[in-house]
Amino acid sequence: MKCNEARRMVVPFVKKELSERDMEAFLNHVESCEDCMEELETYFMVYKAIDAIDTGTHEEYDFKKMLAEEIRAAKRCIIRRKATKVFQGVILAVAELLLILSIYTGVQMKQGLAADSIFERAILRLHMQQRDNTAEQLLTETESEQPESEMGETGEQEVTELEEETSDVGE
Repeated sequence: MKCNEARRMVVPFVKKELSERDMEAFLNHVESCEDCMEELETYFMVYKAIDAIDTGTHEEYDFKKMLAEEIRAAKRCIIRRKATKVFQGVILAVAELLLILSIYTGVQMKQGLAADSIFERAILRLHMQQRDNTAEQLLTETESEQPESEMGETGEQEVTELEEETSDVGE
């Protein structure tokens, strides 16, 4: 912002008639330009003095302190409005995500896929793999743990019968 633009905004600032965007640009310029700050202080003192005369109060005022407080209040207002806009943007984004999620879920339910979501299918596959692995492991363990001596009489009879059958076929 140039000094000419800032000087045109001094009176509207003092009268609190600036928009948020103009006020922010004006304050940024005034804080970095001593000449414009002096002009603001002068107009502020005149405006407050006239206001004091109109209201009938004849107290001593610290105009610089009052102006500094006015500038701080304007900055707080700007920050609050910016934070509100950011908050509204975040709320809008969350609402849009929830809407998309609800539409997606509705489509899934309509297609009958609600119970078969990707995560549920993955979990089912893991359970099936674990079950298969456990079954294979049990079979392997029982086969390796059963020595020939523990086969029992029925196992020995079957072996003997098989040997006799093969010897009969060979003759």
